[in-house]
Amino acid sequence: MNAKDLCNLKFEVQQLISKHLENTGKTPSALAKEAGIHPAQLLLFMSGQRGLTDSSLMRLGEVIK
Repeated sequence: MNAKDLCNLKFEVQQLISKHLENTGKTPSALAKEAGIHPAQLLLFMSGQRGLTDSSLMRLGEVIK
């Protein structure tokens, strides 16, 4: 990873989450609950209206991997 990758980090994470949802058939709400974050947080992140904390991103990563 380099500095240029950080510029696209939010987009890359959104794409990763979208692919996971598509591949598993889960809803964003179900994924959020499984990761222990509020579903509204994930929906706002996916729509580009808000960010997520690093701990929320790590919890999502644990569920997605």
